[in-house]
Amino acid sequence: MSKNDYTGHPDARRPKGNPLAWLNLLLLAVIVLACNYIGCHEYARKDLTGEEQRFSISERTRNVLQSERIQQRETPVRIIFAFKRSTPNYARMRYLLEEYVRYGNGKVEVEFFDPMRQPNRAREISQIYGIDFNQNLCVVDARKDCTVPIKTFEEQQGDRQHVRIRPGTAFVKYETLPDETRRAVALVMDEVVCGALTEAVEGQMRHMYAVEGKGGVSRDDQKLLELIGDITNSLNIQLSWVDVANVAKLPDDAEGLLIVSPSSDFTEKEMDVVREFWEREGRNSVFVALNPSNPEKLPYLYRFLREQGVRPNADRVLLRDRSRAYFDISAVFPRGLNCTKSFWNGTTHVEGQCMSLTLEHADESEANMRKLTVFPLLMTTNEYYGETRLELNPTFTPREDREGPLCLAAAVTRGNPKYPNDMSTLMVLGSTDMLLRENARAEQRDYLYSLWSWMCARPEYAGKSANHDMTVKIDLNRHSRSMLETLTLVVMPLLALLIALVIWNTRRH
Repeated sequence: MSKNDYTGHPDARRPKGNPLAWLNLLLLAVIVLACNYIGCHEYARKDLTGEEQRFSISERTRNVLQSERIQQRETPVRIIFAFKRSTPNYARMRYLLEEYVRYGNGKVEVEFFDPMRQPNRAREISQIYGIDFNQNLCVVDARKDCTVPIKTFEEQQGDRQHVRIRPGTAFVKYETLPDETRRAVALVMDEVVCGALTEAVEGQMRHMYAVEGKGGVSRDDQKLLELIGDITNSLNIQLSWVDVANVAKLPDDAEGLLIVSPSSDFTEKEMDVVREFWEREGRNSVFVALNPSNPEKLPYLYRFLREQGVRPNADRVLLRDRSRAYFDISAVFPRGLNCTKSFWNGTTHVEGQCMSLTLEHADESEANMRKLTVFPLLMTTNEYYGETRLELNPTFTPREDREGPLCLAAAVTRGNPKYPNDMSTLMVLGSTDMLLRENARAEQRDYLYSLWSWMCARPEYAGKSANHDMTVKIDLNRHSRSMLETLTLVVMPLLALLIALVIWNTRRH
């Protein structure tokens, strides 16, 4: 019999089934299904853009979305993102709005559509809100029924007060270059949408009043109120004016009083109006920003502040190791208020003139009876002192001047912290230059925003904002700037001269 005729045993050609192999396949299928099920319900996203976090919303926005004001709604807030897909940064804005849905826990819905590609849907939305899609728009609708058309004659009444419409141009911050051209420097969509969300949910705006007639700020000169205005608008608060000399008391709807850079003192009658508001039942807030360069004395206002535990020193905070006035102050955010927990032990540089504040009560027993508590908000380092003599070339004198660290800003609470709706708050700032937009740094704006949210009984709005800058910024302190100037103005020219001399000497020989 040849080899080709041999076929072997019949059972050798029959494939044998392995029970373990089938069990492994079954277990693999179960694992895959379980991973898909868990991944659909429990998943995590990671922003890999480093410290910039270009695709993440801010801590403040996350707190707002998870607050009771949003989570206790019966119907979700609807956000309509009507942008062309060809819009720059469209992908980033879409990812940020998807974060709203994620942290909203079903209380925030977002609809994305392109008006150019979906004309039928654009026509439906236009009939509901009475808008034309001749530009990119974002609609925030906090009504109970988002499908009901808004009546055109309604302004701030009815359902219209729960709808906010923001143009796409408001989502980008621009700066004007020396050649008068504009350049996009930051994407501020998170701040704009979060502010519109707050306005739409609450509807009617609350009121704060700024004192006029005392100098510093007026209806015609509101430069010092621009930064505060940005903060209050995003908190759905309207700033109005009041002349305390012509009123017996502040309006009943007043939730705050602003005294910014007063150049003339209050009368005793005017201070009675301020005291009545400060001691009024409910949640009341007073904000005072003092101007160190003001030569006038303010005895009545200063006495009111001393009664609450804050004594303005009417000095200038200067650097001790320099022979001239230097107003670039290194400061620290101290531990204290819980609303500023994100900033504790952080540092910043305060530009402009500042006066120091002393935190003390003349009578501790009376302060305890009135339930007054004082907190430092901004402290200098030890290298600064308070100059009491306003001279051109000041020097530190231990007998006359105040040694550091010094307090630049302070807060006072009157009432029991367990009942925040019946507690008055006072914030005193020893500088007005920090209120200017061009001087306030990002951490200072966030710090002021957190303090204002605390004053307005909105702790969920505290925290740091998102960093969505489109340009790279290098923040240098005075030592780094001095070293950079030395390198560019002295070292580099000398190095170029040395290289040129070497080359010239080599060619000559």
